[in-house]
Amino acid sequence: MTRFIEFVISVVIVIVLFLVISLFLPSKRNFVYSIETNRPMATVTDLLSGFTRFKDWNPLVHYDPQMTYEVSGPAIGPGAKFSYHSNQRLIGNGSWTVTKVIPGQMIVYTIDNNSRGDDKEMIFTFERTGQRNQNVKITQEYKINYGWDLLGRYAGLYVSRNVGDDLKRGLDRFSNFLATIPKFDYGSHQGEFSFVDMPAQDLLTVTTGAKRDNDEIANQMTVQLSWIKKVMASNGLVAAGPMRIITNEFTGTSYGFDVAMPVKKGTGAPAAAAEAPASDTSAETAAAADMPPVAAGAPLEVKLEGPVKYTQVPARRVAMTSYSGPAPGLPQQRDILRAWVMTHGADTQDRPYEEYLDGIANMLNEDARFKVYWPVKK
Repeated sequence: MTRFIEFVISVVIVIVLFLVISLFLPSKRNFVYSIETNRPMATVTDLLSGFTRFKDWNPLVHYDPQMTYEVSGPAIGPGAKFSYHSNQRLIGNGSWTVTKVIPGQMIVYTIDNNSRGDDKEMIFTFERTGQRNQNVKITQEYKINYGWDLLGRYAGLYVSRNVGDDLKRGLDRFSNFLATIPKFDYGSHQGEFSFVDMPAQDLLTVTTGAKRDNDEIANQMTVQLSWIKKVMASNGLVAAGPMRIITNEFTGTSYGFDVAMPVKKGTGAPAAAAEAPASDTSAETAAAADMPPVAAGAPLEVKLEGPVKYTQVPARRVAMTSYSGPAPGLPQQRDILRAWVMTHGADTQDRPYEEYLDGIANMLNEDARFKVYWPVKK
């Protein structure tokens, strides 16, 4: 009996010590980790303001290959939500929801999961650093409130390990993913960006190239477009959109490209003016620029001449933006478009191309107009 009483007293002492110690433990915990990147602020904040690339950097998705998840709400901004379900007990069900976005300053997520604690938040703050403030310091902070959950307060002793390791791993992976995105600030780009479902189109193309010299490039474009216009005239075809230039290779000394023209069957006999292969007809190109994309039907029967080839491009999804300025600025616009694409949940494929809305003759003007496209994976 004495030993039993001693055992009960020992248990009571342990419980009292447990309660007393837990009362002095913090009811709130946080963990902070930072990295620095040389990618633009717009790229950083857009990636973290939604879930289009969440699986590319957050370790949560990689713990259970069988996990199911759903992204709901807006693509970017408050209300964007990532919900997940796992049959693994340690992961269970939960969600991340974007609740607050202050561009260039802060993004706040609320987290709901099976672990102890309430008011769970993941907060990203941003600070410009480096020379000319071109870099961004990203600080990620996890906050949790255990309140009067005394077991939770003890669990909070291990936040730096249970949550902190994941936080470090995720932010490091985020930094690595940022390094794959072109270092171009699309946030200052004047044109709008969008994804467009382009219908199948009939194209006449000529593959060519030139040195990185504006006059030589323009000359090659003009010569090859003349061949295309000759084939159009002899086959009763008309333009189904503006002339486009498809980039094959772009180096420090040379530029390889295709001159291409979307075409369709004309309603009448070939116009005599179309037979003249002499020069770029900017008026025709500008008129075609206002046309909506013309969907192709059955493949055309085309009698080809010289270097001209015919192809029917299948329907595909493309990213698009506009650009106004001289044509030598187009390579940078392609990189800007690719950076936007990767940040908004897609990957580029195939070759980029531009529509010359004001024709070849005006391509070096400060107000020359172009549409820039890059096919993306669905």
